[in-house]
Amino acid sequence: MTASELERIAYGSPFRPFRVNLRNGDILEIKRSLRTTIAPDRVFFGVDEDPSSGIARQLRVISLTDIASVEVAERA
Repeated sequence: MTASELERIAYGSPFRPFRVNLRNGDILEIKRSLRTTIAPDRVFFGVDEDPSSGIARQLRVISLTDIASVEVAERA
């Protein structure tokens, strides 16, 4: 996965939630574009959102080489 490929997914309009499958087996559910910041070699994801406040409880810093695949939600 390259930074530009992930940018197209994360910042597309309209935004569609996506799932990031990591090589270590972890899965990150990204429900808002504001939860993603992309650098040339890594990405920052805000995850584990508090349902009452909408604030991410964790920041995950992931190397792009650690991403096995990305699945984008189907359009409604």
